[in-house]
Amino acid sequence: YRLQVAGFLVSSLLQIFLLKVVWTAVYDGRGSVDGVALPELITFLTVAQLQLLAMQPMLVWYLEHRIHEGNIGLDLVRPLPFLGQLLAQQLGATLGYLPFLLVAIPFAVVLGNLGLPASPIAAAVYLISFLLGYAVAMLIGLLMGLVAFWTVQTLGVAVIYRFAAQFFGGALIPLFLMPDGLRVIAELMPFQAQAHIPLSIYTGRIVEADAIARALGLQLFWVGALAVLAWLTWQRARRIVTVFGG
Repeated sequence: YRLQVAGFLVSSLLQIFLLKVVWTAVYDGRGSVDGVALPELITFLTVAQLQLLAMQPMLVWYLEHRIHEGNIGLDLVRPLPFLGQLLAQQLGATLGYLPFLLVAIPFAVVLGNLGLPASPIAAAVYLISFLLGYAVAMLIGLLMGLVAFWTVQTLGVAVIYRFAAQFFGGALIPLFLMPDGLRVIAELMPFQAQAHIPLSIYTGRIVEADAIARALGLQLFWVGALAVLAWLTWQRARRIVTVFGG
């Protein structure tokens, strides 16, 4: 649905512009705050918004619609495992978003700031970290979609996720600028694996080999933990499935 995708792009570009305006006002002419220069911060937030746009968890709405329409019954009897079908659906939806995302990049450069990675090595490691962050987002989307087996509706869950992913993931306020107590809470959640960790590598805030290894290890931990949780949730959901409209 092209208009829906265009709406997401416009809202994301508007958010990029508003974040730039707000943080420029916060800096109030100062070169840096807590060692963070304004151009670096705007780059961090601009890439964060584009990155989260590419990580849209489409399985939330996809599963809800399949249950509402009764098509979930057909999905369950297909030879391909159901979770494999969902993985393919999410990857296809992401690939469908990429052309629109490429169109949005020039506007993001104008409305925000899109600096280059800190180094070629940072760019390479960022790609690995981005893929791990994408896996985390996909698994969270799968878990939210599976909620529809109990609640039928997932809109409320999706709205909560959108705010939590942006705020606790560091896409609105980077974790390194948060108060200590709030930062500790954010670091205990999986959302930092989607935005804060990849972007800290991108901008050069994580450069040491051991720090990079810990960051990627934390992302791998959340991928494994969420994968196990999703599988266990699916084992429970398949026993209570109710087919509507079939």
